[in-house]
Amino acid sequence: MRAREFLIENTDQVSGLKSQIISQVKKTQDADLLQKIYTVLNKTGLVDRIGLVLDRDTDTKGYVKQLVDMIIDVPGSYEEKAAFVKGYPNGYIDIGKMLSGEYVRFKDLIKGESDAPIKFIQRVFDSLKQVTFGGAKGPGEFALAVLSPHIKITGKGDLNIGDKVIEVKAAVGASGGRVGTPGLLRYDNIPKILSKYLDINTNESLNLKQLSGTMKNAGLDENSQTKLCTELFTYIFDGKTDISDVVSAVVAGEDPSAAYLRANYALYQEESKFTGMMLINFPAQSLKYFLDPIQMAQEINAIGVYLISSNPGFKARMILSQVTLRPVKEPTGPVEAKAKIRNKKQSKEQEPINTDPEQLKKQKQLDMARKKYANALKNWVVDTLKNKQITDPTYQNQILATIDADLASGKTDLQNYDKKLVKKFPELA
Repeated sequence: MRAREFLIENTDQVSGLKSQIISQVKKTQDADLLQKIYTVLNKTGLVDRIGLVLDRDTDTKGYVKQLVDMIIDVPGSYEEKAAFVKGYPNGYIDIGKMLSGEYVRFKDLIKGESDAPIKFIQRVFDSLKQVTFGGAKGPGEFALAVLSPHIKITGKGDLNIGDKVIEVKAAVGASGGRVGTPGLLRYDNIPKILSKYLDINTNESLNLKQLSGTMKNAGLDENSQTKLCTELFTYIFDGKTDISDVVSAVVAGEDPSAAYLRANYALYQEESKFTGMMLINFPAQSLKYFLDPIQMAQEINAIGVYLISSNPGFKARMILSQVTLRPVKEPTGPVEAKAKIRNKKQSKEQEPINTDPEQLKKQKQLDMARKKYANALKNWVVDTLKNKQITDPTYQNQILATIDADLASGKTDLQNYDKKLVKKFPELA
Protein backbone atom coordinates (compact mmCIF):
# COMPACT_ATOMS: atom_id res chain seq x y z
CA MET A 1 0.00 0.00 0.00
CA ARG A 2 2.79 2.41 0.90
CA ALA A 3 4.54 1.74 -2.39
CA ARG A 4 1.32 2.35 -4.29
CA GLU A 5 0.66 5.62 -2.42
CA PHE A 6 4.26 6.72 -3.09
CA LEU A 7 3.88 6.06 -6.84
CA ILE A 8 0.56 7.93 -7.00
CA GLU A 9 2.07 10.88 -5.06
CA ASN A 10 5.11 11.08 -7.37
CA THR A 11 2.95 10.71 -10.48
CA ASP A 12 0.91 13.69 -9.31
CA GLN A 13 4.10 15.65 -8.60
CA VAL A 14 5.53 14.91 -12.06
CA SER A 15 2.23 15.82 -13.69
CA GLY A 16 2.10 19.09 -11.75
CA LEU A 17 5.71 19.89 -12.58
CA LYS A 18 5.05 19.16 -16.25
CA SER A 19 2.11 21.58 -16.27
CA GLN A 20 4.22 24.30 -14.62
CA ILE A 21 7.06 23.86 -17.12
CA ILE A 22 4.67 23.95 -20.10
CA SER A 23 3.09 27.10 -18.70
CA GLN A 24 6.49 28.79 -18.25
CA VAL A 25 7.69 27.72 -21.71
CA LYS A 26 4.60 29.30 -23.31
CA LYS A 27 5.38 32.61 -21.62
CA THR A 28 9.17 32.78 -22.06
CA GLN A 29 10.98 34.54 -24.89
CA ASP A 30 14.41 33.35 -23.67
CA ALA A 31 15.92 31.74 -26.79
CA ASP A 32 18.84 30.18 -24.89
CA LEU A 33 16.52 28.51 -22.40
CA LEU A 34 14.29 27.16 -25.16
CA GLN A 35 17.32 25.78 -27.00
CA LYS A 36 18.49 23.98 -23.84
CA ILE A 37 15.06 22.45 -23.24
CA TYR A 38 14.80 21.34 -26.87
CA THR A 39 18.31 19.83 -26.76
CA VAL A 40 17.51 17.89 -23.57
CA LEU A 41 14.26 16.56 -25.05
CA ASN A 42 16.07 15.38 -28.19
CA LYS A 43 19.33 14.33 -26.51
CA THR A 44 18.76 10.60 -26.91
CA GLY A 45 18.72 10.80 -30.70
CA LEU A 46 21.94 12.84 -30.79
CA VAL A 47 23.68 10.55 -28.30
CA ASP A 48 22.79 7.41 -30.24
CA ARG A 49 24.12 8.78 -33.52
CA ILE A 50 27.42 10.05 -32.06
CA GLY A 51 27.85 6.86 -30.04
CA LEU A 52 27.68 4.70 -33.17
CA VAL A 53 30.70 6.49 -34.64
CA LEU A 54 32.71 6.54 -31.41
CA ASP A 55 32.03 2.91 -30.48
CA ARG A 56 34.92 1.60 -32.55
CA ASP A 57 37.56 -0.96 -31.74
CA THR A 58 39.95 1.71 -30.41
CA ASP A 59 40.74 3.37 -27.11
CA THR A 60 37.75 5.71 -27.48
CA LYS A 61 35.43 2.75 -26.99
CA GLY A 62 35.77 2.71 -23.21
CA TYR A 63 34.89 6.40 -22.93
CA VAL A 64 31.94 6.69 -25.32
CA LYS A 65 29.40 7.85 -22.72
CA GLN A 66 31.69 10.50 -21.21
CA LEU A 67 32.77 11.81 -24.63
CA VAL A 68 29.20 11.94 -25.97
CA ASP A 69 28.00 13.81 -22.88
CA MET A 70 30.82 16.32 -23.26
CA ILE A 71 29.91 16.97 -26.91
CA ILE A 72 26.22 17.40 -26.13
CA ASP A 73 27.05 19.78 -23.25
CA VAL A 74 29.07 22.11 -25.48
CA PRO A 75 27.24 25.47 -25.76
CA GLY A 76 25.28 25.73 -29.00
CA SER A 77 21.85 25.61 -30.54
CA TYR A 78 20.02 22.40 -31.29
CA GLU A 79 20.34 23.20 -35.01
CA GLU A 80 24.14 23.42 -34.65
CA LYS A 81 24.29 20.13 -32.78
CA ALA A 82 22.03 18.36 -35.26
CA ALA A 83 24.13 19.65 -38.17
CA PHE A 84 27.28 18.55 -36.32
CA VAL A 85 25.88 15.02 -35.92
CA LYS A 86 24.79 14.88 -39.56
CA GLY A 87 28.31 15.60 -40.87
CA TYR A 88 30.06 13.76 -38.05
CA PRO A 89 30.77 10.45 -39.85
CA ASN A 90 32.94 12.34 -42.39
CA GLY A 91 35.13 13.88 -39.68
CA TYR A 92 36.14 17.44 -38.94
CA ILE A 93 39.94 17.27 -38.87
CA ASP A 94 41.96 18.28 -41.93
CA ILE A 95 44.35 15.32 -41.83
CA GLY A 96 46.26 16.45 -44.92
CA LYS A 97 47.05 19.77 -43.25
CA MET A 98 47.81 18.10 -39.90
CA LEU A 99 50.44 15.83 -41.49
CA SER A 100 51.76 18.41 -43.96
CA GLY A 101 54.85 19.19 -41.90
CA GLU A 102 53.75 22.83 -41.72
CA TYR A 103 53.09 24.84 -38.56
CA VAL A 104 49.31 24.52 -38.14
CA ARG A 105 47.11 26.54 -35.81
CA PHE A 106 44.11 24.82 -34.24
CA LYS A 107 41.70 27.23 -35.95
CA ASP A 108 43.04 26.10 -39.35
CA LEU A 109 43.03 22.41 -38.43
CA ILE A 110 39.24 22.21 -38.11
CA LYS A 111 37.20 21.77 -41.26
CA GLY A 112 33.43 21.67 -41.57
CA GLU A 113 30.74 20.75 -44.05
CA SER A 114 28.48 23.52 -45.30
CA ASP A 115 25.70 22.45 -42.94
CA ALA A 116 27.94 21.90 -39.89
CA PRO A 117 28.71 25.25 -38.22
CA ILE A 118 32.47 25.64 -37.94
CA LYS A 119 32.31 27.64 -34.70
CA PHE A 120 30.46 24.85 -32.91
CA ILE A 121 33.00 22.28 -34.15
CA GLN A 122 35.80 24.47 -32.80
CA ARG A 123 34.02 24.68 -29.45
CA VAL A 124 33.78 20.87 -29.37
CA PHE A 125 37.51 20.63 -30.08
CA ASP A 126 38.27 23.19 -27.35
CA SER A 127 36.22 21.23 -24.80
CA LEU A 128 38.01 17.96 -25.63
CA LYS A 129 41.57 19.05 -26.43
CA GLN A 130 42.94 18.65 -22.90
CA VAL A 131 40.86 15.62 -21.90
CA THR A 132 43.07 12.70 -20.77
CA PHE A 133 40.69 10.74 -18.49
CA GLY A 134 43.25 10.62 -15.74
CA GLY A 135 46.24 10.03 -18.00
CA ALA A 136 44.68 7.25 -20.10
CA LYS A 137 46.06 9.12 -23.10
CA GLY A 138 47.99 12.35 -23.62
CA PRO A 139 46.38 15.78 -24.15
CA GLY A 140 44.96 16.29 -27.64
CA GLU A 141 44.66 12.64 -28.56
CA PHE A 142 41.00 12.14 -27.64
CA ALA A 143 40.03 15.44 -29.31
CA LEU A 144 41.64 14.45 -32.62
CA ALA A 145 40.35 10.87 -32.56
CA VAL A 146 36.82 11.94 -31.61
CA LEU A 147 36.58 14.52 -34.40
CA SER A 148 37.80 12.21 -37.17
CA PRO A 149 36.83 8.61 -37.92
CA HIS A 150 40.15 8.34 -39.79
CA ILE A 151 42.18 8.90 -36.61
CA LYS A 152 42.41 6.07 -34.09
CA ILE A 153 44.16 5.80 -30.75
CA THR A 154 45.25 2.26 -29.96
CA GLY A 155 47.90 0.44 -27.98
CA LYS A 156 50.54 0.97 -30.67
CA GLY A 157 51.76 4.56 -30.68
CA ASP A 158 49.54 7.49 -29.82
CA LEU A 159 47.57 8.03 -33.04
CA ASN A 160 47.02 5.72 -36.00
CA ILE A 161 46.12 7.23 -39.37
CA GLY A 162 46.01 4.62 -42.10
CA ASP A 163 49.38 2.86 -41.97
CA LYS A 164 51.03 5.74 -40.10
CA VAL A 165 51.75 5.60 -36.37
CA ILE A 166 52.01 9.12 -34.96
CA GLU A 167 53.75 9.74 -31.65
CA VAL A 168 52.23 12.78 -29.91
CA LYS A 169 54.08 15.02 -27.47
CA ALA A 170 52.00 17.83 -26.03
CA ALA A 171 52.85 20.91 -23.99
CA VAL A 172 49.95 21.91 -21.75
CA GLY A 173 51.70 24.26 -19.32
CA ALA A 174 55.27 25.45 -19.33
CA SER A 175 56.86 22.11 -20.20
CA GLY A 176 56.60 19.75 -23.12
CA GLY A 177 56.78 15.99 -23.54
CA ARG A 178 59.82 13.77 -23.15
CA VAL A 179 61.12 11.70 -26.06
CA GLY A 180 60.58 8.22 -24.69
CA THR A 181 59.48 6.58 -21.48
CA PRO A 182 61.59 6.18 -18.31
CA GLY A 183 64.02 3.34 -18.84
CA LEU A 184 64.67 4.01 -22.53
CA LEU A 185 68.04 5.65 -21.79
CA ARG A 186 70.49 4.46 -19.14
CA TYR A 187 71.51 6.77 -16.29
CA ASP A 188 72.50 4.80 -13.14
CA ASN A 189 76.24 4.68 -13.91
CA ILE A 190 76.61 8.26 -15.17
CA PRO A 191 78.05 9.60 -11.86
CA LYS A 192 80.56 6.71 -11.77
CA ILE A 193 81.73 7.37 -15.36
CA LEU A 194 82.09 11.12 -14.76
CA SER A 195 83.99 10.52 -11.51
CA LYS A 196 86.65 8.56 -13.42
CA TYR A 197 87.64 11.73 -15.25
CA LEU A 198 86.34 14.63 -13.14
CA ASP A 199 86.48 15.67 -9.49
CA ILE A 200 82.83 16.79 -9.17
CA ASN A 201 79.99 16.55 -6.69
CA THR A 202 77.75 13.89 -8.24
CA ASN A 203 74.90 14.80 -5.88
CA GLU A 204 74.37 18.09 -7.71
CA SER A 205 72.48 18.44 -10.98
CA LEU A 206 74.48 18.55 -14.22
CA ASN A 207 72.84 19.76 -17.43
CA LEU A 208 73.94 18.33 -20.78
CA LYS A 209 75.01 21.81 -21.93
CA GLN A 210 77.23 22.21 -18.83
CA LEU A 211 79.35 19.15 -19.62
CA SER A 212 81.69 20.88 -22.07
CA GLY A 213 82.50 23.74 -19.67
CA THR A 214 82.88 21.34 -16.74
CA MET A 215 85.48 19.30 -18.63
CA LYS A 216 87.43 22.39 -19.76
CA ASN A 217 87.38 23.90 -16.26
CA ALA A 218 88.80 20.61 -14.96
CA GLY A 219 91.73 20.98 -17.40
CA LEU A 220 90.96 17.89 -19.51
CA ASP A 221 92.74 17.85 -22.86
CA GLU A 222 90.85 17.10 -26.08
CA ASN A 223 91.84 13.42 -26.08
CA SER A 224 90.56 12.91 -22.52
CA GLN A 225 87.35 14.81 -23.29
CA THR A 226 86.70 12.60 -26.30
CA LYS A 227 87.38 9.48 -24.26
CA LEU A 228 85.01 10.61 -21.48
CA CYS A 229 82.21 11.58 -23.88
CA THR A 230 82.52 8.40 -25.92
CA GLU A 231 82.24 6.22 -22.82
CA LEU A 232 79.44 8.32 -21.36
CA PHE A 233 77.16 8.53 -24.41
CA THR A 234 77.83 4.95 -25.49
CA TYR A 235 76.56 3.95 -22.03
CA ILE A 236 73.50 6.26 -22.10
CA PHE A 237 72.37 5.03 -25.53
CA ASP A 238 73.42 1.44 -24.79
CA GLY A 239 75.63 1.35 -27.89
CA LYS A 240 72.53 1.08 -30.07
CA THR A 241 72.94 4.25 -32.13
CA ASP A 242 75.72 6.45 -33.53
CA ILE A 243 76.84 9.00 -30.91
CA SER A 244 79.81 10.50 -32.79
CA ASP A 245 77.99 13.80 -33.49
CA VAL A 246 77.06 14.16 -29.80
CA VAL A 247 80.67 13.58 -28.75
CA SER A 248 82.00 16.01 -31.39
CA ALA A 249 79.59 18.78 -30.35
CA VAL A 250 80.44 18.51 -26.63
CA VAL A 251 84.21 18.40 -27.19
CA ALA A 252 84.00 21.37 -29.58
CA GLY A 253 82.09 23.38 -26.99
CA GLU A 254 79.01 23.56 -29.22
CA ASP A 255 75.39 22.99 -28.19
CA PRO A 256 74.94 19.17 -28.33
CA SER A 257 71.12 19.31 -27.94
CA ALA A 258 70.24 18.58 -31.60
CA ALA A 259 72.68 15.66 -31.85
CA TYR A 260 71.47 14.25 -28.52
CA LEU A 261 67.82 14.54 -29.64
CA ARG A 262 68.67 12.72 -32.88
CA ALA A 263 70.17 9.78 -30.96
CA ASN A 264 67.32 9.79 -28.41
CA TYR A 265 64.71 9.88 -31.20
CA ALA A 266 66.40 6.99 -33.05
CA LEU A 267 66.23 4.70 -30.01
CA TYR A 268 62.66 5.64 -29.22
CA GLN A 269 61.55 5.11 -32.82
CA GLU A 270 63.22 1.71 -32.89
CA GLU A 271 61.39 0.72 -29.72
CA SER A 272 57.94 2.21 -30.51
CA LYS A 273 57.94 1.87 -34.32
CA PHE A 274 56.28 5.25 -34.86
CA THR A 275 56.36 6.91 -38.27
CA GLY A 276 56.77 10.49 -37.12
CA MET A 277 56.31 12.75 -34.12
CA MET A 278 53.65 15.43 -33.72
CA LEU A 279 54.27 18.26 -31.25
CA ILE A 280 51.24 20.08 -29.85
CA ASN A 281 51.57 23.40 -28.04
CA PHE A 282 48.30 24.17 -26.25
CA PRO A 283 49.23 27.66 -24.99
CA ALA A 284 50.12 28.59 -28.61
CA GLN A 285 47.07 26.68 -29.98
CA SER A 286 49.17 24.99 -32.64
CA LEU A 287 50.87 21.78 -33.75
CA LYS A 288 53.46 20.49 -36.20
CA TYR A 289 54.29 17.02 -37.51
CA PHE A 290 57.97 16.02 -37.85
CA LEU A 291 59.76 13.19 -39.61
CA ASP A 292 63.26 14.60 -39.01
CA PRO A 293 64.53 15.06 -35.42
CA ILE A 294 67.26 17.47 -36.56
CA GLN A 295 64.63 19.76 -38.07
CA MET A 296 62.59 19.35 -34.88
CA ALA A 297 65.58 20.46 -32.80
CA GLN A 298 65.58 23.77 -34.69
CA GLU A 299 61.91 24.47 -33.92
CA ILE A 300 61.58 23.61 -30.25
CA ASN A 301 62.38 25.32 -26.96
CA ALA A 302 65.35 24.28 -24.77
CA ILE A 303 65.66 20.50 -24.67
CA GLY A 304 66.44 20.42 -20.93
CA VAL A 305 68.44 17.18 -20.53
CA TYR A 306 70.03 16.49 -17.14
CA LEU A 307 72.87 13.97 -17.08
CA ILE A 308 72.65 14.06 -13.28
CA SER A 309 69.43 15.01 -11.51
CA SER A 310 69.65 15.82 -7.81
CA ASN A 311 66.25 14.22 -7.27
CA PRO A 312 66.44 10.41 -7.63
CA GLY A 313 62.77 10.19 -8.60
CA PHE A 314 63.32 12.18 -11.80
CA LYS A 315 66.58 10.74 -13.13
CA ALA A 316 64.93 8.39 -15.64
CA ARG A 317 62.78 11.21 -17.01
CA MET A 318 65.30 14.08 -16.99
CA ILE A 319 67.82 12.11 -19.10
CA LEU A 320 65.31 12.18 -21.98
CA SER A 321 65.10 15.09 -24.43
CA GLN A 322 62.23 17.47 -23.73
CA VAL A 323 60.35 18.81 -26.76
CA THR A 324 58.08 21.86 -26.78
CA LEU A 325 57.01 23.32 -30.12
CA ARG A 326 58.17 26.94 -30.31
CA PRO A 327 55.32 29.38 -31.08
CA VAL A 328 55.46 31.15 -34.44
CA LYS A 329 54.30 34.76 -34.69
CA GLU A 330 51.78 35.72 -37.35
CA PRO A 331 53.66 37.25 -40.32
CA THR A 332 52.81 40.92 -40.84
CA GLY A 333 53.72 43.05 -43.84
CA PRO A 334 53.86 46.87 -43.76
CA VAL A 335 50.16 47.24 -44.63
CA GLU A 336 49.00 44.63 -42.12
CA ALA A 337 51.25 46.08 -39.41
CA LYS A 338 49.83 49.59 -39.91
CA ALA A 339 46.29 48.25 -39.87
CA LYS A 340 47.00 46.36 -36.65
CA ILE A 341 48.37 49.51 -34.96
CA ARG A 342 45.43 51.57 -36.23
CA ASN A 343 42.86 49.00 -35.01
CA LYS A 344 44.59 48.77 -31.65
CA LYS A 345 44.53 52.56 -31.32
CA GLN A 346 40.86 52.77 -32.30
CA SER A 347 40.00 49.97 -29.90
CA LYS A 348 41.79 51.80 -27.10
CA GLU A 349 40.00 55.05 -27.92
CA GLN A 350 36.62 53.34 -27.93
CA GLU A 351 37.28 51.45 -24.71
CA PRO A 352 35.20 52.95 -21.91
CA ILE A 353 37.27 54.26 -19.00
CA ASN A 354 36.12 53.09 -15.61
CA THR A 355 35.94 56.14 -13.33
CA ASP A 356 33.80 54.62 -10.58
CA PRO A 357 35.98 54.92 -7.41
CA GLU A 358 34.29 51.93 -5.78
CA GLN A 359 34.85 49.71 -8.81
CA LEU A 360 38.48 50.84 -9.13
CA LYS A 361 39.02 50.10 -5.44
CA LYS A 362 37.51 46.62 -5.80
CA GLN A 363 39.64 45.89 -8.89
CA LYS A 364 42.79 47.01 -7.06
CA GLN A 365 41.93 44.80 -4.10
CA LEU A 366 41.28 41.86 -6.44
CA ASP A 367 44.62 42.36 -8.22
CA MET A 368 46.46 42.54 -4.89
CA ALA A 369 44.67 39.41 -3.64
CA ARG A 370 45.65 37.45 -6.77
CA LYS A 371 49.26 38.62 -6.45
CA LYS A 372 49.34 37.66 -2.76
CA TYR A 373 47.81 34.26 -3.59
CA ALA A 374 50.40 33.65 -6.35
CA ASN A 375 53.30 34.47 -4.00
CA ALA A 376 51.88 32.25 -1.24
CA LEU A 377 51.40 29.42 -3.73
CA LYS A 378 54.97 29.75 -5.02
CA ASN A 379 56.40 29.73 -1.49
CA TRP A 380 54.38 26.59 -0.76
CA VAL A 381 55.76 24.91 -3.90
CA VAL A 382 59.36 25.78 -3.00
CA ASP A 383 58.93 24.62 0.62
CA THR A 384 57.17 21.40 -0.41
CA LEU A 385 59.88 20.45 -2.93
CA LYS A 386 62.56 21.30 -0.37
CA ASN A 387 60.92 19.14 2.32
CA LYS A 388 60.65 16.26 -0.14
CA GLN A 389 64.33 16.81 -1.10
CA ILE A 390 63.39 17.51 -4.71
CA THR A 391 66.07 20.01 -5.69
CA ASP A 392 65.93 19.88 -9.47
CA PRO A 393 65.72 23.58 -10.53
CA THR A 394 64.18 22.78 -13.91
CA TYR A 395 61.22 20.97 -12.38
CA GLN A 396 60.66 23.74 -9.82
CA ASN A 397 60.78 26.40 -12.55
CA GLN A 398 58.26 24.44 -14.63
CA ILE A 399 55.77 24.50 -11.75
CA LEU A 400 56.32 28.21 -11.01
CA ALA A 401 55.99 29.11 -14.71
CA THR A 402 52.75 27.10 -14.89
CA ILE A 403 51.36 29.06 -11.93
CA ASP A 404 52.27 32.39 -13.60
CA ALA A 405 50.66 31.37 -16.91
CA ASP A 406 47.48 30.05 -15.29
CA LEU A 407 46.93 33.06 -13.03
CA ALA A 408 47.77 35.54 -15.80
CA SER A 409 44.94 34.07 -17.90
CA GLY A 410 42.44 35.39 -15.36
CA LYS A 411 40.26 32.31 -15.92
CA THR A 412 41.70 30.14 -13.18
CA ASP A 413 39.39 28.89 -10.44
CA LEU A 414 41.41 29.93 -7.38
CA GLN A 415 39.24 27.96 -4.99
CA ASN A 416 40.36 24.60 -6.40
CA TYR A 417 43.59 25.62 -8.09
CA ASP A 418 45.93 24.00 -5.55
CA LYS A 419 44.21 20.62 -6.12
CA LYS A 420 44.56 20.98 -9.90
CA LEU A 421 48.23 21.90 -9.47
CA VAL A 422 48.87 18.76 -7.40
CA LYS A 423 47.08 16.68 -10.04
CA LYS A 424 49.36 18.14 -12.74
CA PHE A 425 52.49 17.77 -10.55
CA PRO A 426 51.86 14.70 -8.29
CA GLU A 427 55.20 15.18 -6.52
CA LEU A 428 53.62 18.09 -4.59
CA ALA A 429 51.11 15.77 -2.88
